[in-house]
Amino acid sequence: MQQLNEQLLITFECVSAIGTSLQLKEMMEHFLKVFSRKTGALAAIYWEHDKHSKQYRQLCLQGKKAYQEIFIAPHALIKNESIHYDAKSGKSFLYIKLGDDWIVFIFQASKSEIELIKAIIISFQSKLENAVRACKNHLELIEINQTLERRVEEEVKKNREKDQHILQQSRLAQMGEMISMIAHQWRQPLGSISAVSASIKLKTTLNRFDYSTPEGQEESKRFISEAMSKIESYVQFLTHTIDDFRNFFKPNKQKESVTLTQLVNRTLEIIGKALEINGITVKVETHATREIFTYANEVTQVILNILKNSEDVIKEREIHHAHIAITIGKEEKWQTISIEDNAGGIPKHILPHIFEPYFSTKSEKNGTGLGLYMSKTIIEEHCNGEILASNTPTGAKFTIKLKEGSLI
Repeated sequence: MQQLNEQLLITFECVSAIGTSLQLKEMMEHFLKVFSRKTGALAAIYWEHDKHSKQYRQLCLQGKKAYQEIFIAPHALIKNESIHYDAKSGKSFLYIKLGDDWIVFIFQASKSEIELIKAIIISFQSKLENAVRACKNHLELIEINQTLERRVEEEVKKNREKDQHILQQSRLAQMGEMISMIAHQWRQPLGSISAVSASIKLKTTLNRFDYSTPEGQEESKRFISEAMSKIESYVQFLTHTIDDFRNFFKPNKQKESVTLTQLVNRTLEIIGKALEINGITVKVETHATREIFTYANEVTQVILNILKNSEDVIKEREIHHAHIAITIGKEEKWQTISIEDNAGGIPKHILPHIFEPYFSTKSEKNGTGLGLYMSKTIIEEHCNGEILASNTPTGAKFTIKLKEGSLI
């Protein structure tokens, strides 16, 4: 009875030492210490199986380090729960398999005593295996999470690099369109400068002024002064146009306080003349005048892209009496810019895909398919807003929604 009670006590204390930690090494060190103390084991070692190298490595050792030299790593010939006697050292080795791993104990005891100890450990072997499996699952879960976090970071980095590449491509495509807009903006003032210059040259060549009289001299001065004023005005217009385009492409990442009307007007100063030359009238209605704090240059880029798309569709479909309506309004916490044309709208099967990268219906015109994708990125990710597209009875409608808020 006393032996049974001792056996039960050893079993209870050893079982209590199982599962004290989810760190395998920490848990096994505690278990081996308790089990060795209760059973009289001289030393104990835990061999962990490495799935990659197919080898065993020592995870932890309980007992004097001198015993480490006489431990023999497990191999295929060793059976589960086996006892081996080493004649050279006079010690007995008890091998206990836990999954793919092994625990090995060294005893200086009789075979019957070691058989009893083996019976004790076999009684809670399944619980010990479950504890080892829980530790390994916990470690595997940590590694999976770390791997997942690393992969997420890598994908985020790749997406940022891709967006930068796409943005650069979009910028280059827009620069080509800008050159065309500059040509439209400059054609009239350059023609006027040419006409004024020709008029000056003609009058001076044909001696239209009588410099011998005070009246003739005064008329000549007045004509030259008026002509130079006109030229100066046209040159200022050209300079102003260059500033508009330069500011548009300036990599300005600073937010500024601005009204949506100002943003629309800035955009029309760039594309307005091109729309006018193509017979497209633009009507702007303003129902919200409060300033917002946003990336003005980037929002201007989005407005310009939408207007340019409308212009292209109107020209392609040869729409008569073409017009674009721009409405600035307020909707709960948002201020909105709605841009609506009368070009017939976007085909239903295309509408869900227009904000996808590289999706374009302008392949014959070298469309990049980047404009609306970058517009969505700018409004939703940079400006924390929304951009929507829908069809109306007469055409397509794009709505840009930007939050009102304090200037912080």
